[in-house]
Amino acid sequence: MNKISGRLNLFVIAVILCSETISATAAEPESKGGGAASGLEARQKTVVRTADGKYELAFDTSETPALEQWVQQELIPMAVEWYPKLVRMLPSEGYEAPDKVSVTFSKEMKGVAATGGNRIRCAAEWFEKNLKGEAKGAVFHELVHVVQNYGWGRRRNPEATRTPGWIVEGIPDYLRWFKYEPQSKGAEITKRNIGRAKYDGNYRISANFLNWVAEKKGEEFIVKLNAAAREGRYAEGLWKEWTCQTVQEIGKEWKKTHETRLQEPSPAKEEHHTSSRDYNERG
Repeated sequence: MNKISGRLNLFVIAVILCSETISATAAEPESKGGGAASGLEARQKTVVRTADGKYELAFDTSETPALEQWVQQELIPMAVEWYPKLVRMLPSEGYEAPDKVSVTFSKEMKGVAATGGNRIRCAAEWFEKNLKGEAKGAVFHELVHVVQNYGWGRRRNPEATRTPGWIVEGIPDYLRWFKYEPQSKGAEITKRNIGRAKYDGNYRISANFLNWVAEKKGEEFIVKLNAAAREGRYAEGLWKEWTCQTVQEIGKEWKKTHETRLQEPSPAKEEHHTSSRDYNERG
Protein backbone atom coordinates (compact mmCIF):
# COMPACT_ATOMS: atom_id res chain seq x y z
CA MET A 1 0.00 0.00 0.00
CA ASN A 2 1.28 3.52 -0.82
CA LYS A 3 2.42 5.56 2.15
CA ILE A 4 -0.35 7.80 3.39
CA SER A 5 0.56 11.41 2.88
CA GLY A 6 -1.17 14.68 2.37
CA ARG A 7 0.54 14.83 -0.99
CA LEU A 8 -1.18 11.71 -2.29
CA ASN A 9 -4.71 11.34 -3.55
CA LEU A 10 -6.81 10.73 -0.46
CA PHE A 11 -10.55 10.43 -0.27
CA VAL A 12 -12.44 11.79 2.67
CA ILE A 13 -14.98 9.07 3.40
CA ALA A 14 -16.50 10.28 6.65
CA VAL A 15 -16.29 12.86 9.36
CA ILE A 16 -16.71 11.00 12.63
CA LEU A 17 -17.06 12.80 15.93
CA CYS A 18 -15.24 15.83 14.56
CA SER A 19 -12.33 13.62 13.45
CA GLU A 20 -10.53 13.48 10.14
CA THR A 21 -11.18 10.17 8.38
CA ILE A 22 -9.14 9.12 5.39
CA SER A 23 -9.47 6.00 3.29
CA ALA A 24 -6.73 4.76 1.02
CA THR A 25 -7.04 1.82 -1.34
CA ALA A 26 -4.53 0.22 -3.64
CA ALA A 27 -4.68 -2.79 -5.92
CA GLU A 28 -2.81 -5.92 -4.89
CA PRO A 29 0.52 -6.56 -6.66
CA GLU A 30 0.24 -7.93 -10.16
CA SER A 31 0.74 -11.64 -10.72
CA LYS A 32 3.71 -13.00 -12.63
CA GLY A 33 1.53 -13.25 -15.68
CA GLY A 34 1.16 -9.49 -15.75
CA GLY A 35 -2.49 -9.28 -14.74
CA ALA A 36 -4.04 -8.34 -11.43
CA ALA A 37 -3.64 -10.91 -8.65
CA SER A 38 -6.52 -13.31 -9.06
CA GLY A 39 -9.18 -13.49 -6.35
CA LEU A 40 -7.53 -10.92 -4.06
CA GLU A 41 -9.52 -8.11 -2.57
CA ALA A 42 -8.34 -4.52 -2.93
CA ARG A 43 -6.58 -3.47 0.27
CA GLN A 44 -8.61 -1.27 2.55
CA LYS A 45 -7.18 0.86 5.33
CA THR A 46 -8.93 3.71 7.11
CA VAL A 47 -6.92 6.25 9.07
CA VAL A 48 -8.65 8.60 11.49
CA ARG A 49 -7.50 11.41 13.73
CA THR A 50 -9.02 12.23 17.06
CA ALA A 51 -10.81 15.55 17.48
CA ASP A 52 -7.79 17.11 19.20
CA GLY A 53 -5.53 16.01 16.34
CA LYS A 54 -3.08 14.30 18.71
CA TYR A 55 -3.72 10.67 17.87
CA GLU A 56 -3.92 8.69 14.65
CA LEU A 57 -5.82 5.41 14.55
CA ALA A 58 -5.57 3.05 11.57
CA PHE A 59 -8.05 0.25 10.84
CA ASP A 60 -7.13 -2.46 8.34
CA THR A 61 -9.93 -4.62 6.95
CA SER A 62 -8.03 -5.80 3.90
CA GLU A 63 -8.68 -9.44 4.72
CA THR A 64 -12.19 -8.91 6.07
CA PRO A 65 -14.35 -6.77 3.75
CA ALA A 66 -17.47 -8.08 5.52
CA LEU A 67 -16.41 -6.15 8.64
CA GLU A 68 -15.84 -2.84 6.84
CA GLN A 69 -19.30 -1.38 7.45
CA TRP A 70 -19.23 -2.28 11.15
CA VAL A 71 -15.76 -0.80 11.53
CA GLN A 72 -16.85 2.46 9.91
CA GLN A 73 -20.19 2.82 11.68
CA GLU A 74 -19.52 1.29 15.09
CA LEU A 75 -15.86 0.75 15.90
CA ILE A 76 -14.25 3.95 14.62
CA PRO A 77 -16.61 6.31 16.50
CA MET A 78 -15.92 4.43 19.75
CA ALA A 79 -12.16 4.44 19.28
CA VAL A 80 -11.98 8.09 18.25
CA GLU A 81 -13.95 9.12 21.33
CA TRP A 82 -12.41 6.82 23.90
CA TYR A 83 -8.70 6.56 23.07
CA PRO A 84 -7.97 10.16 24.18
CA LYS A 85 -10.14 9.59 27.26
CA LEU A 86 -8.15 6.49 28.18
CA VAL A 87 -4.90 8.42 27.83
CA ARG A 88 -6.22 11.02 30.27
CA MET A 89 -7.55 8.37 32.65
CA LEU A 90 -4.22 6.54 32.96
CA PRO A 91 -1.47 9.17 33.22
CA SER A 92 1.94 8.86 34.83
CA GLU A 93 4.93 11.15 35.18
CA GLY A 94 7.09 11.42 32.07
CA TYR A 95 4.86 9.13 30.03
CA GLU A 96 3.33 9.83 26.63
CA ALA A 97 0.89 7.28 25.24
CA PRO A 98 1.44 6.07 21.65
CA ASP A 99 0.18 8.67 19.20
CA LYS A 100 -0.40 6.08 16.49
CA VAL A 101 -2.43 2.90 16.93
CA SER A 102 -3.28 0.21 14.40
CA VAL A 103 -6.16 -2.27 14.49
CA THR A 104 -5.92 -5.14 12.02
CA PHE A 105 -8.49 -7.85 11.40
CA SER A 106 -6.92 -11.19 10.50
CA LYS A 107 -8.58 -14.19 8.87
CA GLU A 108 -5.97 -16.60 10.17
CA MET A 109 -5.83 -15.45 13.79
CA LYS A 110 -7.48 -17.63 16.44
CA GLY A 111 -8.94 -16.52 19.75
CA VAL A 112 -10.28 -12.98 20.14
CA ALA A 113 -7.65 -10.23 20.10
CA ALA A 114 -4.10 -9.45 21.17
CA THR A 115 -1.99 -6.34 21.57
CA GLY A 116 1.73 -5.80 21.12
CA GLY A 117 2.93 -2.25 21.66
CA ASN A 118 0.63 -0.01 19.64
CA ARG A 119 -0.64 -2.78 17.36
CA ILE A 120 -3.92 -4.57 17.95
CA ARG A 121 -4.77 -7.76 16.07
CA CYS A 122 -8.32 -9.09 15.96
CA ALA A 123 -9.53 -12.58 15.01
CA ALA A 124 -11.98 -12.06 12.14
CA GLU A 125 -13.90 -15.27 12.78
CA TRP A 126 -14.73 -14.32 16.37
CA PHE A 127 -15.62 -10.72 15.49
CA GLU A 128 -17.94 -11.72 12.66
CA LYS A 129 -19.94 -13.76 15.17
CA ASN A 130 -20.04 -11.07 17.87
CA LEU A 131 -20.72 -7.77 16.09
CA LYS A 132 -23.98 -7.32 18.00
CA GLY A 133 -22.45 -8.51 21.24
CA GLU A 134 -19.00 -7.96 22.70
CA ALA A 135 -17.01 -6.98 19.62
CA LYS A 136 -16.62 -3.28 20.41
CA GLY A 137 -15.88 -3.99 24.06
CA ALA A 138 -13.14 -6.42 23.07
CA VAL A 139 -11.36 -3.72 21.04
CA PHE A 140 -11.89 -1.24 23.87
CA HIS A 141 -10.07 -3.67 26.20
CA GLU A 142 -7.15 -3.82 23.77
CA LEU A 143 -7.02 -0.02 23.45
CA VAL A 144 -6.47 0.10 27.21
CA HIS A 145 -3.52 -2.27 26.78
CA VAL A 146 -2.01 0.17 24.28
CA VAL A 147 -2.32 2.99 26.81
CA GLN A 148 -1.03 0.84 29.69
CA ASN A 149 2.17 0.11 27.75
CA TYR A 150 3.87 -1.71 30.62
CA GLY A 151 6.87 -2.50 28.45
CA TRP A 152 7.70 1.23 28.65
CA GLY A 153 8.92 0.85 32.24
CA ARG A 154 10.79 -2.40 31.64
CA ARG A 155 12.78 -0.77 28.86
CA ARG A 156 13.83 2.07 31.16
CA ASN A 157 14.21 0.29 34.46
CA PRO A 158 16.68 -2.64 34.54
CA GLU A 159 15.27 -3.65 37.92
CA ALA A 160 11.65 -3.47 36.81
CA THR A 161 9.25 -5.91 38.44
CA ARG A 162 6.69 -7.94 36.54
CA THR A 163 3.09 -6.90 37.08
CA PRO A 164 0.71 -9.77 37.95
CA GLY A 165 -1.61 -10.77 35.14
CA TRP A 166 -4.73 -10.00 37.16
CA ILE A 167 -3.74 -6.33 37.24
CA VAL A 168 -2.65 -6.29 33.59
CA GLU A 169 -6.07 -7.61 32.54
CA GLY A 170 -8.14 -6.32 35.44
CA ILE A 171 -7.56 -2.64 34.71
CA PRO A 172 -8.78 -2.85 31.07
CA ASP A 173 -11.85 -4.80 32.15
CA TYR A 174 -12.48 -2.35 35.01
CA LEU A 175 -12.50 0.53 32.54
CA ARG A 176 -14.58 -1.44 30.07
CA TRP A 177 -17.30 -2.74 32.37
CA PHE A 178 -17.54 0.16 34.81
CA LYS A 179 -16.73 3.20 32.64
CA TYR A 180 -17.42 2.34 29.00
CA GLU A 181 -20.42 0.00 29.24
CA PRO A 182 -21.60 -0.14 32.88
CA GLN A 183 -25.17 -0.76 31.73
CA SER A 184 -24.18 -4.24 30.50
CA LYS A 185 -23.22 -5.35 34.01
CA GLY A 186 -20.65 -7.67 32.49
CA ALA A 187 -18.47 -7.83 35.60
CA GLU A 188 -21.15 -8.46 38.20
CA ILE A 189 -20.58 -10.86 41.08
CA THR A 190 -23.61 -13.16 41.24
CA LYS A 191 -24.68 -16.36 42.97
CA ARG A 192 -23.42 -18.16 39.91
CA ASN A 193 -19.80 -16.96 40.15
CA ILE A 194 -19.35 -16.03 43.82
CA GLY A 195 -17.70 -19.40 44.49
CA ARG A 196 -14.74 -18.54 42.25
CA ALA A 197 -14.64 -14.86 43.12
CA LYS A 198 -11.04 -14.04 44.06
CA TYR A 199 -9.49 -10.61 43.80
CA ASP A 200 -6.83 -12.03 41.49
CA GLY A 201 -9.30 -14.07 39.46
CA ASN A 202 -8.41 -12.09 36.30
CA TYR A 203 -10.48 -10.12 33.78
CA ARG A 204 -14.08 -9.51 34.91
CA ILE A 205 -13.73 -10.68 38.50
CA SER A 206 -10.58 -8.64 39.10
CA ALA A 207 -12.33 -5.72 37.39
CA ASN A 208 -15.13 -5.96 39.97
CA PHE A 209 -12.56 -6.00 42.77
CA LEU A 210 -10.76 -2.95 41.37
CA ASN A 211 -14.06 -1.09 41.02
CA TRP A 212 -14.90 -1.87 44.64
CA VAL A 213 -11.49 -0.57 45.72
CA ALA A 214 -11.95 2.57 43.60
CA GLU A 215 -15.31 3.22 45.25
CA LYS A 216 -13.76 2.81 48.72
CA LYS A 217 -10.40 4.50 48.17
CA GLY A 218 -11.12 6.83 45.26
CA GLU A 219 -10.53 6.47 41.52
CA GLU A 220 -7.05 7.96 41.94
CA PHE A 221 -6.07 4.61 43.44
CA ILE A 222 -6.38 2.97 40.00
CA VAL A 223 -4.23 5.73 38.50
CA LYS A 224 -1.51 5.07 41.09
CA LEU A 225 -1.73 1.32 40.60
CA ASN A 226 -1.40 1.63 36.83
CA ALA A 227 1.47 4.10 37.12
CA ALA A 228 3.39 1.73 39.39
CA ALA A 229 2.85 -1.13 36.93
CA ARG A 230 3.85 0.98 33.94
CA GLU A 231 7.03 2.17 35.65
CA GLY A 232 8.02 -1.37 36.60
CA ARG A 233 7.79 -0.81 40.34
CA TYR A 234 4.67 -2.72 41.29
CA ALA A 235 4.93 -4.69 44.53
CA GLU A 236 2.29 -6.12 46.86
CA GLY A 237 3.69 -3.92 49.61
CA LEU A 238 2.18 -0.88 47.88
CA TRP A 239 -1.29 -1.98 49.00
CA LYS A 240 -0.23 -1.87 52.63
CA GLU A 241 1.53 1.45 52.07
CA TRP A 242 -1.48 3.04 50.39
CA THR A 243 -4.36 1.50 52.34
CA CYS A 244 -2.86 0.11 55.61
CA GLN A 245 -4.16 -3.30 54.49
CA THR A 246 -2.69 -6.09 52.41
CA VAL A 247 -4.32 -6.88 49.08
CA GLN A 248 -5.36 -10.24 50.55
CA GLU A 249 -7.13 -8.51 53.45
CA ILE A 250 -8.91 -6.14 51.08
CA GLY A 251 -9.82 -9.08 48.86
CA LYS A 252 -11.46 -10.91 51.77
CA GLU A 253 -13.43 -7.79 52.70
CA TRP A 254 -14.58 -7.35 49.10
CA LYS A 255 -15.76 -10.95 48.81
CA LYS A 256 -17.52 -10.85 52.18
CA THR A 257 -19.43 -7.76 51.03
CA HIS A 258 -20.73 -9.64 48.00
CA GLU A 259 -21.56 -12.77 50.01
CA THR A 260 -23.61 -10.67 52.45
CA ARG A 261 -25.38 -8.88 49.61
CA LEU A 262 -26.27 -12.12 47.86
CA GLN A 263 -27.74 -13.58 51.05
CA GLU A 264 -30.23 -10.74 51.30
CA PRO A 265 -33.68 -11.36 49.78
CA SER A 266 -34.15 -9.66 46.43
CA PRO A 267 -37.49 -8.16 45.33
CA ALA A 268 -36.73 -9.03 41.73
CA LYS A 269 -35.25 -11.99 39.93
CA GLU A 270 -31.49 -11.77 39.75
CA GLU A 271 -30.17 -10.78 36.34
CA HIS A 272 -27.05 -12.40 34.99
CA HIS A 273 -24.98 -11.22 32.07
CA THR A 274 -24.00 -14.11 29.86
CA SER A 275 -20.82 -13.61 27.87
CA SER A 276 -20.50 -15.05 24.40
CA ARG A 277 -16.99 -15.99 25.42
CA ASP A 278 -15.15 -15.96 28.73
CA TYR A 279 -12.31 -13.47 28.45
CA ASN A 280 -10.15 -15.68 30.62
CA GLU A 281 -9.46 -17.42 27.33
CA ARG A 282 -7.99 -14.29 25.86
CA GLY A 283 -4.27 -13.60 25.72
